[in-house]
Amino acid sequence: MEDELVVKLNKGDVKAFERIVAEYGGYVMSVVKRRSGGLLSPEDAEEMAADTFAALWREREHIDPSKPIMPYLAAVAGNAVISRLRALRLTVSIEDIEEPASDSFAADIENREFTRALMSSLDKLSGKQREVFVRFYFYGETTKEIAELMGLGASDVRTTLHRTRERIRAELEEGGFTYE
Repeated sequence: MEDELVVKLNKGDVKAFERIVAEYGGYVMSVVKRRSGGLLSPEDAEEMAADTFAALWREREHIDPSKPIMPYLAAVAGNAVISRLRALRLTVSIEDIEEPASDSFAADIENREFTRALMSSLDKLSGKQREVFVRFYFYGETTKEIAELMGLGASDVRTTLHRTRERIRAELEEGGFTYE
């Protein structure tokens, strides 16, 4: 089922974009604050949210209206936070490394290739693995929240997340993506 708002966004409808910003602005700010762990100023957090929606507008023609928009927004917001923290030289764990945001054409191409490789890896996961991973990294839910929502034990969620992360990391490294 296609999201009519995203279909309109794909066509450059400014009103649809404004509705998405109004509807998901609070969610994006929540993702930014959670992912930054309170390390960013309120102004930086607002800038990260604005950057997220700017990226949505730039990439509007490539957004798949058959997929929910929230994971996309969460990923872009999370990546903006990671990039900002890196620029500030703050420590970020390997588990938080995702697609870095960039203004350069070559980096954008590499980011798109990374995103395709990540999505391909996610498609190979079992339903449980994929749901745990997406909830944690794209929706920003805690392991405790995921356990409650999925009816699992917290240790099961942590184990699933760890194994899934290792599997995805190995696949991405086989595909030529490396981590510090």
